[in-house]
Amino acid sequence: MKTTKGLFFIITMIVLGFTSYAQEGKRPLSGNSYGVINIDEYVKLLPENHSGIIKDIRLIDREYAGVRIFRLYDEVPMHYHAKSDAYLYILNGKAEFYVDDKGPVVAGKGDLLFWGKGTAHGNGKILEGPLDVLVFDAIARDPSDVIWVDPSTQKKFLNN
Repeated sequence: MKTTKGLFFIITMIVLGFTSYAQEGKRPLSGNSYGVINIDEYVKLLPENHSGIIKDIRLIDREYAGVRIFRLYDEVPMHYHAKSDAYLYILNGKAEFYVDDKGPVVAGKGDLLFWGKGTAHGNGKILEGPLDVLVFDAIARDPSDVIWVDPSTQKKFLNN
């Protein structure tokens, strides 16, 4: 059930409102309030080898949310984000992850990791590579921020 909720969140973030751009000469089908991005196409653009720790492609860059895809090549030191929460969905690979003073926790393909702003995190050894990650950087949305286009559908939605 947790995986289903995580995937629902990811799909919702992609499908609902954004203005997007991408590096590497590709551009997702997009508009000011919607778009479709084929994640597999962007995974193919990530180089097998890289001299740095990370190579990322920014897919969506909005004031209140951003979506990136990245490949990790080495360990990432502990760090935190002062202004946004992070949600990482592992597309391929497996690695050790640390959050605050906990760890290591092993996460791999199909796992969703998350931490709130100000929470220190990083990753240790890459156990299986390549380690490809879909990342959502977001400011929290209040649950009351759901405006039903057809108010009669609210009851049906809430009863499911």
